Amino acid sequence: MNVWKANGLKYILLFSLILCAVASVVSLWSYSGSSASQSAAVRQGPSGGFGGGSGPGGGMGGPGQPTNSSTEGTSTSGDKGTTAGNDTSSGGSGVARDGQHRGPGGMSGNGSGMGGPGGGMGGGRSGNSSSAYATPLAIFAALFFGAFVFIAYRFRAREWKLGERNRGLMLWTVLGVGFLLRMAIAPWISGHMDLMLFRNWATTAADSLSGFYTNGSSDYPPFYIYILYVIGQIGSTDAFSPYMSVLLRLPNILADIVTAYMLYRLASKRVGYGISLGLAIFYVFNPAVFINSTFWGQVDSFFTMLIVGMIVLLVENRVGWSAVLFTVAVLMKPQGIIYGPVLFFELLRQRKIQPWLLSIGGAVVTTILVILPFSWGQEPLWLLDLYKGTVGEYPYASVNAYNFFALIGGNYTQDTTTLFLFSYHTWGMICIVLVTLFTWWMYIRSRKPQFAAAAALVLIAGVFTFASSMHERYLFPAAALAVLAYLYLRDRRFLWLAGGFSLTIFLNTFDIFYSSNSRDQYGIILCVTSLLNVLLFGYLVKVVWDCSKSTTIETAPPKDMLPSESPSGKLIWGASSPSVNTTIDS
Repeated sequence: MNVWKANGLKYILLFSLILCAVASVVSLWSYSGSSASQSAAVRQGPSGGFGGGSGPGGGMGGPGQPTNSSTEGTSTSGDKGTTAGNDTSSGGSGVARDGQHRGPGGMSGNGSGMGGPGGGMGGGRSGNSSSAYATPLAIFAALFFGAFVFIAYRFRAREWKLGERNRGLMLWTVLGVGFLLRMAIAPWISGHMDLMLFRNWATTAADSLSGFYTNGSSDYPPFYIYILYVIGQIGSTDAFSPYMSVLLRLPNILADIVTAYMLYRLASKRVGYGISLGLAIFYVFNPAVFINSTFWGQVDSFFTMLIVGMIVLLVENRVGWSAVLFTVAVLMKPQGIIYGPVLFFELLRQRKIQPWLLSIGGAVVTTILVILPFSWGQEPLWLLDLYKGTVGEYPYASVNAYNFFALIGGNYTQDTTTLFLFSYHTWGMICIVLVTLFTWWMYIRSRKPQFAAAAALVLIAGVFTFASSMHERYLFPAAALAVLAYLYLRDRRFLWLAGGFSLTIFLNTFDIFYSSNSRDQYGIILCVTSLLNVLLFGYLVKVVWDCSKSTTIETAPPKDMLPSESPSGKLIWGASSPSVNTTIDS
């Protein structure tokens, strides 16, 4: 009995890890054993669908024999999943599957191809098979956000104190359980149509990395193609070909865990162990996070990891490396440019030439290293043309983004349509300029680099809410950035913003993923979520205004804080230098 009292928590944590590991292994083993025909379909390449699919359309479904199909032309977008091909696969039912866009060019069945080599996506496992997971996911989300509100309110004025024992084990249990549960779930979720595009691009990159753009018609920026190249090489082997859908999700599942760990390490230097562990739990099990990486199969988690790293390095005055991560983010997703003003504001604040040289040099070298392998046989300005094509591909006021334009009925409305005096596009550009100028003003008022996270949050929230051509997932980094802003500025209202943005991100993603909304429907979820995003941005403006004029002082470390330095005396990643102050709300 004494042994149990002394080590009971340790045994429970170890048992949880082992149980999740067993569940993950059993899930992956069962998936492999039930999908022999799927493995053959994936290896077959152009003639087979993503995982076979004996249902109509032979799509990205479960077990089944691949259908014979031919597709002319390939899709050019991983975000939207449009198709220019003519699929001749058998059937291609018109049943709307989980995760399909219903906007122009979206997947609507009726023989429409998936874009690129492969079978149709119309049916697969008898149409709406994965929609069965919608109810448990919604229930979990309701429990999660309910628990968040209760805990955030109940412990708003208390320190979260945990014992000294098993701290490391508790952290790794949280991260390990989060990773293993994602791996257990991932094989059984067919995912969004974007996943099929990533699969096609991985195959193309594996065949010829340097010829990726010349041999295909993808408009995706080059950085993530390297990751798809590795996935394509691994997935082409007999042992891993049945797990292609899991491999495509794996980088972003890992990014979820890495981002949670970065937040924990940063928090442990500022707010103590209890809250640090709570923030890791918040991010790892946040339904807005894992619906993106594990259910949808998109890459926003990886992108967010880069942005979080960029902000942390910027605050630590490692400007050159921050510029490198910013460049990588832009070379992964065009919307990375939204965060560029934060780097610009900090460079202006420092008023030194060296940070400018380091930033420009890092950006130039990174760009050359990333694009060089793809540049053989290309026009000198091929990358600029690629970005122009990507930016101009979505000429709508809103592309399923539940924001202000969607709130007033502008979802999938042409952005050239006049709204009062100007077009949606012009209004969007005006709002981008105003949001950027406001952020700059707040940054100047704050006079401290710790404001960078709040500035990045204002930029992404403001641009998403009031700019045109926004997608449903562009707000995704806001949850992590709100946590960062709390850690740097120590204002608890950022935690409420983290919860609020997580809720709207989840609702928007869930609604589009399960196709309960169409471009012609003004539904209750669209209306409520859009209104919440507008209100959250207004609240964010108030919080940022207050924090930009708050007093900067040295704060004593929390009583349960982990040491900032390693035994060797070296500063641990994420810890501020001794000269950096911490700001608390006055």
